[in-house]
Amino acid sequence: MKSFHEFIERIREYREISEVDEYARRLFSMNGFDGCITILGVLIGFYIQNINEPLLIFKIGVATAIAMAMSGLWGAYLTERSERIKDLKELERVTISDLSNTKIGSALRFATIVVAMVDAIAPFVTAFLALIPFLFAKFLDIKTCYYISFIILFSTLFLLGIFLGRVSKENLLIAAIKT
Repeated sequence: MKSFHEFIERIREYREISEVDEYARRLFSMNGFDGCITILGVLIGFYIQNINEPLLIFKIGVATAIAMAMSGLWGAYLTERSERIKDLKELERVTISDLSNTKIGSALRFATIVVAMVDAIAPFVTAFLALIPFLFAKFLDIKTCYYISFIILFSTLFLLGIFLGRVSKENLLIAAIKT
């Protein structure tokens, strides 16, 4: 139990040193929004073309979600790693010491991984949630699957708006409606 407590404490410390929380929160919101809008576009395209094959819709939707996740993971990792290395080198220059094997170096590596994971997970989850109704096409009419998916997407956007409203301490309803 002590090692788990130490692990949690180390994560808290790395979060504090790297100041990753605020940036991860922004990425979650932006990429969750991207996941919703991207899969909305895919679903609208299918709907307009009268595609009535739920398994096809689900597979292409999941492939799209995976592509967004991989793009987010790799793009964010490379970008964040470069920025964090730049910051570490600047700090090393000022302090005239090697910080790569210190808590600061570890915290910056931790932040890079957190940012990459958030960048990948947010669009995947928001897109995947909207695809779930197509798994129930055996029990539902295909149009109903589409409508439920659209409701899930707009509800997710609404919840992202509430989340952003809480962050900015604005009126939650107005913030939700804006999204």
